[in-house]
Parts: sequence; C-alpha cells; structure tokens
Amino acid sequence: MKTALTHPEMAPLLIAAVLIVALCVVSLINRRRALAAFAGPGARLASASPTRQITKLILVGGACLLVVLALIGPQIGEVPRRVATSSADTIIALDVSQSMAVRDVEPDRLHTAQRAIEMIGQQLVGGRVGLTLFAGSSVVRYPLTADTKIVGPALDTSGHGFHLNPGSSLRAALQGAVAQFPITGNSNQRAKAIVIVSDGEDPAPDLPPLDTYLARNIHVFTLGIGTPEGGPVPVYDAKGQFQQMLVDANGTQVTSRLDEARLARLAADGGGRYFRYDTEAAAKSLTDALRAIDAAATPTEGGVSPEDRYQIFLGIAVVLLIADWLIDERRPMPRPRVPRGRAAPRRRVLGAVSALLLLVVACGPADPIADEVDAANQLFLRDPAGAVTRYRDLQTRRPTAPEISIDLGNAVAALGEHDRALVEYGRGIDGAKGTTRSIAFYDRATSLFRLGRILDARAAYVEALRLDSNDRDAKFNIEIIDRILGLLRPQVPDPTGKPAQRTPAPGGSQGPGGTPAATGPTGSGIPTATLPPGAVGSTGAAQPESVQTALTDFRRDLTVGEALRLLDALRGEQRGLPALLEGTGVRRGGNVDVPY
Repeated sequence: MKTALTHPEMAPLLIAAVLIVALCVVSLINRRRALAAFAGPGARLASASPTRQITKLILVGGACLLVVLALIGPQIGEVPRRVATSSADTIIALDVSQSMAVRDVEPDRLHTAQRAIEMIGQQLVGGRVGLTLFAGSSVVRYPLTADTKIVGPALDTSGHGFHLNPGSSLRAALQGAVAQFPITGNSNQRAKAIVIVSDGEDPAPDLPPLDTYLARNIHVFTLGIGTPEGGPVPVYDAKGQFQQMLVDANGTQVTSRLDEARLARLAADGGGRYFRYDTEAAAKSLTDALRAIDAAATPTEGGVSPEDRYQIFLGIAVVLLIADWLIDERRPMPRPRVPRGRAAPRRRVLGAVSALLLLVVACGPADPIADEVDAANQLFLRDPAGAVTRYRDLQTRRPTAPEISIDLGNAVAALGEHDRALVEYGRGIDGAKGTTRSIAFYDRATSLFRLGRILDARAAYVEALRLDSNDRDAKFNIEIIDRILGLLRPQVPDPTGKPAQRTPAPGGSQGPGGTPAATGPTGSGIPTATLPPGAVGSTGAAQPESVQTALTDFRRDLTVGEALRLLDALRGEQRGLPALLEGTGVRRGGNVDVPY
C-alpha cells in the first residue's frame, strides 16, 4: 500500500501542536501548585480530579496532532482515475541548437523545454509518442512508442552522442519528424501531430510548405521557449566549460530572441496552434489541443491516483474534542436520595451521537465526479468549446444533476449559441430547487435577451427575483428592460418644448453603424456595472443630494442608445448592482460565483 503526503510543507505545524500541549501541561502544573498552596498538600476537599485533568490534557493534545496530520494531507492507497485517452501519433521535435542555451528563462531554454516535453509525454495516454532532435539537421532520438513515460528519461542525454549540423532549421525539424510516421494504405485516416519545441530562430526567410502534411492528416503545433527580449548566447567547449558569449564577425555580442510570429505562422499553416511555455498550464493546454484533433478520444480508466485520507484523522480529532468537552474535571458529587432519580445527562448522549454522525460524514465517500466538474469549470475559463465536451460527458453520467445542465448552458452561451443554451437551462430548471433554480432562470433570461426576446427575458428575470428576493441584480435588469420598453413607445413632448423622439422597433438598428436593440447581458455575467461617462442625466449647477437622487435623474433621461451602451458596458465590467451602490457584490462568470 502506497503512502504519500499532499502538503508536506505543513509538517512544521507539528511543532506548534507540541507547543500547545506543552502550554497545557505547564498550566495544569501551575493550577496544582496553586491548589496545594491554598489548601495544603493532598487536600481532600479539592473537587478537581487529577485523573480527569490528565485525561482531558491527553484528548486535547491528540486532537491537535490529528488536526495537523489532516492539514498535511496523508494519502493512503490508490484509486482508479478517468482520463481522456487518444489514439493519435505525436512526434515531438526538440531544438538543440546553440541558441537553446540562452538563459532568458530559468535555468535555460533547453532544460525548460525538457520539463515541458516530460509533462506532455505523461499526459498523452493511449497514443504513441516519438522524439526527434534538430539543429541544422534532424536525428531520431526515440521512435514512436506507446510507452509515453519513456520520453522523460530519454531527455537526460538530449544532444549527447549525436552528430548534428550547426544552425537551426525548422524545415529539417519537419522533415525529420514526418519521416517517422508510417506510410500505409489507411495511415492517412489516423490522426497525427508534430510538436516543434523551439525558440523559432531560423536563418531561412520563408516557411516550408505544409500542404502535403495536411493531406496526410498531419497537424503541426509549436511550443515557444524563451522570451521576446531574449539574451546573449553562451559558448561552451567540449567539456561543457563556459568560454564566452557568442559574437558576430564585427565583434558585436549576438542576442537570441523568441520568434513568436514565425512559430505562430507555422502552426496556423499546419492546422495546429501555437503556445508559449511560461507555466505548466501551457503544456496542459497543448495536450488538450492534441487530444482534440482525434475525434475518437474518449474518457477511459487511465491509471490510478493516490486517495486522500485526511478525513479519518480530522474525524477522530473532532471526536476527541467532543469527548474533552463532555468530560468534567470535577469529581462526581453524591446524588440526593429522592424517590425517583433523574436520568443520565442528555448532553452526553447527544454529544456521543453527534460525534458518531460527524465521523460517518467525515469518513464517508466523496462525490466521484466533483473533481471532474471542478476541472471542467477551470477549462471553461480558457476554452469554452472544450468545456462543452466535458460537460456533456458529465451530463451523460449524471443526467439528473441540474448544476451540470446549467454549467453546460453557460458554456454553450459563451460560444454564442443561445438557442442551445435555452435547452440546457430548461433541463436545469426542471430539476433545480432554491437558489440553483433562481440562477437557472437568471441565466435563461440573459440568453433570451441576447436573442431579442425582451418580454420573455423580463418574465424569466421576474421568476428569478421571486425565487430569490435578495437578487438585486435581477431587479435592476427588470428596471432596465422596463425603461427600454417604455422608450420604444412615442414620447410626449416635455414642457421645455423639445420635440418628441421615436425610437426604432426591437431588432432594428439605431442608425448607421448603430447597435441592434436586442443587445443585452451576457450568458452568465451579472449585467450591471458602473455608469459610462456622460450617462448621468441630471443637469444644472446643483449637486445631487444622494446616490439615489442621481440614479433617479439618470433613469429619467435615459435614451435607447444610452441604455444599449450601458448594457454593453455592464457586460464588459461584469459587476453587479451591489458594486455600483456599495462596492461589493458577486460576479457570475466562469460557472463559479466569486465574491469581490
């Protein structure tokens, strides 16, 4: 059975737990000394029981130690995990030219590229991965293999023992990588990818043609290593000793920079994407894109992962604290003789039952798809299209969960497909209750507004407000819609003699280059924000007496064009009415409610 620690950096807290126990011991000794000084040694009139005092001390000390162990996060045993597997073949071409020794990233470009490739190899489960090295020419480091874990150890000797022409040629990298793919009758139907890990420097002015690669179903991805500012190129001898910085024929120091434009064009021509490696998230995004080119990629059992067991230690600590609370350090007093004695104190029974329930809840099984939902929510922030695929898989496994349907609707709405989003919101409404149902109606109203169905959107906002009377954002949106609907009717000339104005019908434009009237809040954000400059309708030299007065004057003089510009500003700010009035609120975005 394998054991590990999730947060070993929390281990020094054990010292704090020991200090707490030591302070309790010192306090107990001082109390015993004070009692002996007051009543004399061995005073039999003292009501405190030494045995119970020591027992309580042991319980508190054990609870402190167990809480620290729970914070450290012990992992005992392993559980199977589901990962997205792919049958695509991937050749990784690593640049080992002299410019990869530049230290504009720590420790240098080559070692940073090796860490990125090791992460990519660990996540490409189910497919075959190969490795080539290139500089002025290309050489095979490891052919296509289904054992993706071999890519990491193969990098330890990258460039050693291989004869490569000096320079840096992306054409040589592509030719060396494509030569590793088999040429058979049905090989073109199998998804294939080339990942070039380089700084993008190439003396050749033109990019190699990639039409033949696309015809063979080969996609080209690029991973940029380095920074656009770059740095000097170090020169080492055969023993790896630093000699000097590289200079040109005029004696000027050469600076190597990351050529992102060339790598991005190469990826675009090859049907792939360009990523710049700055954190581990870039490598994970690249592997997600590689799996996306294979339409047959499916979530399957993909190995095991350690299982967290901190709940056991935390549950036992809670039981010990409850036991310490139940135990009284005083000696039991003789009960009065009455015809019918009272039963045992009920709080002990309630405490024991509560401790048992807490232990069962703490040690019970966790939701098996909770982590996958969190991962899908994180993917939604950067790739809504990929999140849609994950949400649909989760919805297939748990079709009665309204939260998953609402999350899927938000992801589809982020792609602009509000008709499909309404279907998912309807599923969420059918099974949701309470606050979840209110959120579903709110998001449905937002999509209805974007489709131009203003009256239906207002009805959905009203239902969201009925379910959650504290939702001031829904109330504010209703007021905005009422104001827009009021302005769509002919206006009565004001007493100053200004002519009445007629606004266009819903769906029509404001004029040349105007915004359509059926524009409204986004799919999941709260469409309220700070007012745009010049939107306040109050005039004159007198200052508004209060915020409420200013808002009233603002709504009175609001025109259709100003209302639409306000809604666009609200959508961009992603802030709510509480932020407008009080500076606080809750942001609905990315399928996560975040207070700010």
